[in-house]
Amino acid sequence: MPTQRNQTVPNDELAEHRDDWPEQLAVRVARCYYELGMRQQEIAASLGIGRARVIRLLAEARERGIVTIHVNSPLLENVKLAEQLAARFNLDSAEVCLSHANDEITLADQLSIAASEHVLRLVKNDMTLGLGWGVTLKALVQRMNKVNTSGVSVVSLLGSLTQRSSIDRFEASTQLAFKLGAECFYLPAPIVCDSQDSRKLMIDQHLFRQIYDRALAADLAIVSIGGLNSATIRQAGLIDEDEYNSANQAGAVGNFLGLYIDKHANVIDHSINQRIVSVSGEDFLRIPRRLMVSAGASKVEALFAVLSKGLLTDVVTDQATAQALLEFKIK
Repeated sequence: MPTQRNQTVPNDELAEHRDDWPEQLAVRVARCYYELGMRQQEIAASLGIGRARVIRLLAEARERGIVTIHVNSPLLENVKLAEQLAARFNLDSAEVCLSHANDEITLADQLSIAASEHVLRLVKNDMTLGLGWGVTLKALVQRMNKVNTSGVSVVSLLGSLTQRSSIDRFEASTQLAFKLGAECFYLPAPIVCDSQDSRKLMIDQHLFRQIYDRALAADLAIVSIGGLNSATIRQAGLIDEDEYNSANQAGAVGNFLGLYIDKHANVIDHSINQRIVSVSGEDFLRIPRRLMVSAGASKVEALFAVLSKGLLTDVVTDQATAQALLEFKIK
């Protein structure tokens, strides 16, 4: 009978059985990998051990705290804030950006950098986008790259602005449709009607109902919010100071979808709200994805209100606003 040879066990496997925890070897492996940038196969060859053992030693070095990994970037705090926002307000996604702005225009421009990328990730062919208006959304759309889409439409969620200067500054639906190669639809009524009766006359029209129903069938809504002082409806001169002061006294904390809301995101009982043409908060919830792009100290209370009420599924904001939202308490 042929003589059987003794099987040879690889040296690195014998070493594994001999040593419960070869710390010095693990340190050498970790230094080669993390500090010298050597590949795992190179480390195995230079130390005379198998690549599988290199992988195991690297993993155990992490577990035992021999190796710790830190991400050294100011953006790391933003990632953590975004995760906390998403958890706190049950959001599908949150994006937090750095901002060093002292005025609304600069803040809107900085916010638009993060928001434009976020929006393009959400846009798909054959979808309908509902869009609000304001300085922030105008900056967002201007920042977006032109992309080729198919079957996309853009629908305004609020009535139309009537002054050319206001349209140029605040209205973004036309430009968004151009950037996406999409069809654009507008609610055929002014954002602020002369009276409650004239509003009813407008919204009872068949054409209005067609466009309104199209807005409610949107797959994605992109909106912003106005603080009490910074609401677009005031900046555009659509209400006078007496109406603004009266809304303030009635408990308004901000403006959402053109409507003044209180600290619980309820539409306040006020004459100005009875003349506004927009998608209502209840109907807004029929849109499955609802993205808020907004930031600023004056908007924190209103933002907290709509987030707490579950009116939003996604948020893009800046670091200071995110921190303020997480720390905010209703007075």
